[in-house]
Amino acid sequence: MNVLLVVPWDQEFGGVASVVGNLARCLSRHHHVVFLYPGSPNRLRQKRTTWGFSGYEINLRVPFIRDRPIRSVVAFLVFFLPTMYQLQRVIRSQGIQIVNIHYPFEGFVYFGVLRWFLPTSLVVSVHGTDLFPDGPPRRGRYSWPLRFLLFSSDAVVAPSQAFLKDCLLEFPRAAKKALFIHNGIDIQELVQAGEATETAEDRRYLLCIAANNQLKALDVLLAAFVQISESHRVVRLLLVGDGPLRRQHEELARALSLQDRVEFLGWRNRAEVSRLLRDCEIFVFPSRSEPFGVAVAEALACQKAVVASAVGGIPEIIENGRSGVLVEPDQPAALARELLTLLEDGSLRKSLGHAGYQRVVECFSRETMSARYQSLYSALVSGSRVA
Repeated sequence: MNVLLVVPWDQEFGGVASVVGNLARCLSRHHHVVFLYPGSPNRLRQKRTTWGFSGYEINLRVPFIRDRPIRSVVAFLVFFLPTMYQLQRVIRSQGIQIVNIHYPFEGFVYFGVLRWFLPTSLVVSVHGTDLFPDGPPRRGRYSWPLRFLLFSSDAVVAPSQAFLKDCLLEFPRAAKKALFIHNGIDIQELVQAGEATETAEDRRYLLCIAANNQLKALDVLLAAFVQISESHRVVRLLLVGDGPLRRQHEELARALSLQDRVEFLGWRNRAEVSRLLRDCEIFVFPSRSEPFGVAVAEALACQKAVVASAVGGIPEIIENGRSGVLVEPDQPAALARELLTLLEDGSLRKSLGHAGYQRVVECFSRETMSARYQSLYSALVSGSRVA
């Protein structure tokens, strides 16, 4: 089977990049996988992707930009046919049977049009902020290119059952072709990072891997950490990630007198993330909204006790009290209480970490995710309906 994976960025870090990279590596064992990214060149340019796959880059102009309405519409119309011609050449020359878009945006509308003219199947995988950038559904405030793309697709894939329900509230006509496939992680990569060791008393730290935005609720975590710092003076908080609210969160840490206890590390590469996960005391994830929670699954794969918000797809990963601890969002006191309990009970941390690891191996490996995607692709190529 020949598969074209279309994604907005060529990068290593980030949940979506990790999911697509792991999917591509599993698919490539038995199928031909090609990538395509939006970029600056007007003519198709071949490239080697960050994940080591053959790929293409081309300028995918969106039909309308609010800040440049006339110019954007004219540019889209002028370049529409040349762009369509080049994209269909890639699909035909590579014998593409499945086009799988991940994290759709308006510039991918070309593939919605091509779906009606070429003998390929179109799968659109949504991941969260691509549809709901502010958390809850936007209630009808979607552009026609995005709606047309979903309408033209043969299947719409969500990363969790909870997020699928949210999607269908906004796009009920997609119900007959929509399904969820849990994201998968590379468990072996994390295992090979090294066996977990006892952390020295003066190096104990809590870890959170999340973008600095409103949905990730790092302000709640900082408020909770104030209570923890009072009784555990050697425990630090390490924050991996970046985003629009990073400076605001750094200022909040100073206002709470935590500047010497909290480290803002920015984005780190896969090897550094694996090491940080292996050495942390507890992984904490205080999101207000979360379609799935790749970082949660990765922490469990490292046999770490996890405290996370009971929102979105996270309860599909964590069985509360058995493979992790769930708390209600926006409750710093409750978050601090659960973290303090785990900091003071090493045996509980180990039992939760062991159970979490077993759950990830059973349900959230990249092989499990890839097998479900391959079943979907095979069904579409054979002309079967999406189950």
